[in-house]
Amino acid sequence: MFIYLVVRLGAAQITSLLLGVGWYFSLIAGIYAGHQLIRAIAYWKCIAASGRSSYWDIVRIRLSGEAIQFLTSTGPFLAEPSKVWLLRKRGLSTRHAVAATVSEYVIYTLTSAAFAIAGLTYLVINFELSRPASVAAKVLIYTMGAFLLAAICAIVFRIYLIGALIKGASRLPWIGKHVRLKENDVRDTEDLLFVVLRDRPLRFLLIVAIELAAQALLVLELFVLLRTTGKLFSILHPFLIEAATKFIGLAFFFVPGQVGASEGTYAFIFKTVGLPASAGFALAVARRLRSLLVAGAGLAVAPLWRDSPPNRGPD
Repeated sequence: MFIYLVVRLGAAQITSLLLGVGWYFSLIAGIYAGHQLIRAIAYWKCIAASGRSSYWDIVRIRLSGEAIQFLTSTGPFLAEPSKVWLLRKRGLSTRHAVAATVSEYVIYTLTSAAFAIAGLTYLVINFELSRPASVAAKVLIYTMGAFLLAAICAIVFRIYLIGALIKGASRLPWIGKHVRLKENDVRDTEDLLFVVLRDRPLRFLLIVAIELAAQALLVLELFVLLRTTGKLFSILHPFLIEAATKFIGLAFFFVPGQVGASEGTYAFIFKTVGLPASAGFALAVARRLRSLLVAGAGLAVAPLWRDSPPNRGPD
């Protein structure tokens, strides 16, 4: 798909657009680094509900997780458990590490879902989409809406939704044989989740605000990237593009680095909003390069864990 798009959109045009980024790439990398640092603050706040850990440790955990997510074909399905493992190395118990990691991921996903619903709804209402694109957008809107509604109900009414899902999955033949979890441990972990998501509303709202700030930096990054193309664009375009591409990583987790899938999606969205498809392809590549820098940073700090004494948290 990647090679096909390069040939179809024009290698010379894509190369020209990439070279046009120039020194702005350092600004883009800095904005994305800021995004990671802000998400690390949210993660740190979630961990503060379960135990003590230094912010620098959390930054390294986030970068290590990002490296795993970018360089493997497992997406968050390996990156998030790796963060749990690293938190355990820092002295947190398994339940506290799982609760903190899941809390941050859930809150970030909630903000991403709200973001995607708003952007995709605007696209469906105000742009002429092809029938397959319109159907796909509506499916995403309804799916994300159902997720938001289920999550909000579970938080407000203290419904042990994760435990119910795990219990149901454990009854399936293949999963039940390979995954065995104690019901009490799952319930205790969910109780710790509610400490972050429900029991302290002000802290929960603060973490949501932090995650929204992280989302805003991704929109700012797209704004800078669009400026480098030299094309006229609306102030809404960065928001719409970010919203429409929000769940590429999750949808194509089985594709290493989402190579081809990401570029194709960006090219399609750019064409939909009236921008050159080649610009979408080029900007997707530019984002891939800055993600590669973050993955490199994650790999660089990973060996330091061996020499760092663990922080002792509660059992």
